[in-house]
Amino acid sequence: MKKFVLGLICGIGLTATTSVYAIDTIQAYLFPAKFVFNGVNKVVEASEYVVLNHQGHAYVPIRFVAENMGALVNYKEDTKTIQISDAPLSKKLQLNADFLSTATEGKLLGIEFGIGSAKEDVFQKWGEPHRMGKRQVGFYAWFDYNYFFSGPNETVGAIGVSGETVRYSVEEVKKALGQPKYEGLSMIEAGWEMSYKVGEYVLFFSADRKDGNVHYMTFKKIE
Repeated sequence: MKKFVLGLICGIGLTATTSVYAIDTIQAYLFPAKFVFNGVNKVVEASEYVVLNHQGHAYVPIRFVAENMGALVNYKEDTKTIQISDAPLSKKLQLNADFLSTATEGKLLGIEFGIGSAKEDVFQKWGEPHRMGKRQVGFYAWFDYNYFFSGPNETVGAIGVSGETVRYSVEEVKKALGQPKYEGLSMIEAGWEMSYKVGEYVLFFSADRKDGNVHYMTFKKIE
């Protein structure tokens, strides 16, 4: 039911149809539509989402569309409400003096949930994570932000940022944040690492090589 509700939104007029697809008393047709977001083709995974044609109107998966346009989708089961909201999570992380200042408070610039935030609060505001994975330990991801929860109260113990959201060259990071406290071969994975101490917290930037590009950033409290 939840997947169905999040998968439909009223759409645009169409004329072509394919095979019959029935849900309860609604007769609809599978529609092999293609999606292009700001010039970039995106493939709809048939195992999770479908596009339907009902009475000449397209019904597209709202989660797929909204998230590809940088918005968060959250479904409230008790009120049967679909919430769609803009989120800075889909925008490139801005590295500057304010970024370091904010990091001393245990937060990333522009991101509301920082170190110590409750897992329940994150899920309540951001909805279901886009994916789950493991980087040494398990995490929940919203866009390029990986949240690691720990402790008996399941609070945010670390935040990882990957992909285009943190795609800077090593030199760009140094220019924005100054010389790191440590720089050298990574002790965890192949590649180059830089670290910045900010109050009780530390920022790790992982790059492919000394003069290469950052592919991951880790933010955590100093143990």
